[in-house]
Amino acid sequence: MTGNTAYIGEIQKNQSFKGMKQNKYFKSEAKRALFAADNLYKAVIAHFLCGVISGGFLYMTFFVPDLSVVFFADFIGETSAKLLSTVVTVILAVLFSFFLFAFFLGAYTFSAGMRSDTDSTPGAPDPSDLSELLSPVNSMRHLGRTLTLYFIYAFEIIIAVSPSVFVILYSDAIGIGQFTAALMNTVAVACSLFIFLFFTALLTPLPYVLKEDDGIGAFSAYKKSAAAAMCGIWRIYSLFFSFIPLILVSALTFGVLYFAYSLPYMTAAFTKAGEYLYYIENPERRHINE
Repeated sequence: MTGNTAYIGEIQKNQSFKGMKQNKYFKSEAKRALFAADNLYKAVIAHFLCGVISGGFLYMTFFVPDLSVVFFADFIGETSAKLLSTVVTVILAVLFSFFLFAFFLGAYTFSAGMRSDTDSTPGAPDPSDLSELLSPVNSMRHLGRTLTLYFIYAFEIIIAVSPSVFVILYSDAIGIGQFTAALMNTVAVACSLFIFLFFTALLTPLPYVLKEDDGIGAFSAYKKSAAAAMCGIWRIYSLFFSFIPLILVSALTFGVLYFAYSLPYMTAAFTKAGEYLYYIENPERRHINE
């Protein structure tokens, strides 16, 4: 035994890397895992299924509420039919957000399990298991835990978005100039984005928490994930901002590049960052080099 200790996902020989170099490391590890064996196309399929399943409910919000008015207006009255339409819209929107959260968590868990090589056969790709996409909902216990995590995250998103919604709705009513109102709106949206990224970053180590203890409860899992993320929350921010050029380039392809490569690549990179932070917070999970 050499006595050298390294975290999983950490560069060996005690090499220090920070800032841009650290982002490059997370990205390079993500690329290695993504392009090993069949990981890339499975990652694309996982994100595609996530979009299709959750997007189906979003699609229905444009048509089902109007159909409810058409079919029920003669029976329960136009006013009641419109109220029913509103209720149906809210239900479909909630279902969309839940399934988006649940299946993206599954896609994220799948990405966290991707490896470029195995311990037993150096250089041999580790077969990826697409069934991980269903891991958040494949049992009643997992479904209950995912549902609780969803409500926690939804509450945090409401906290993040509420200030900007309030400012945008009432900035014109306080009698300030148009330029000042636009500036206030921009600052409010930026602050909301900052808070949103903060709450999202708290979930980056979550797959490793769940992998370590499959029976862990939702609140305990969230607490452990958040504690690990707080060890380097600015690393998550830095990694996100480093992807902005790629996001802009993907937008020029009308989203094709985004779903075919950028999103799986970004997801894999964030799992590497989450893995790094998890093993910093949990040193007892270190691997000893022999």
